Amino acid sequence: MKIKLTVVVVIVASLLFACGSKKESEPPKSCLESIPEAISGLKISGARPEKNVIANLWPTICRARELYAQRMKENPKLGKGMIELKITVDFNGEIEAYSIARSTLDDPAFDQKVLRVFEFMDFDPYGPHNAETQILLPIRFKP
Repeated sequence: MKIKLTVVVVIVASLLFACGSKKESEPPKSCLESIPEAISGLKISGARPEKNVIANLWPTICRARELYAQRMKENPKLGKGMIELKITVDFNGEIEAYSIARSTLDDPAFDQKVLRVFEFMDFDPYGPHNAETQILLPIRFKP
């Protein structure tokens, strides 16, 4: 458990140097620092290691959290909650399937906005030919 947390912290620290954004809703440093908490419960099965998955997902997670900040302005009663996404990634980095497995937010329009963020996302190629990775990604949101 400590090793996984250490790996996540190292990844987040390295990403702090690599990211840059002009968005005002949540600075990248703040988003990256909170990723371990935001994705607590991440489950991965298949060829890709956790480090690879997080490195590919962090921009999308930060974008989903920006959408949440915008939605909170429109719907202050949204409150905290979680959207859990089920993602299948092929060895070549293409997302073969993605869907919302569960949402504790009572806002289907927001759920669909988060889902659309994954529409054009790709991962880096990884693993042997025909190796798929199944990801269960919880993204936690709080005001």
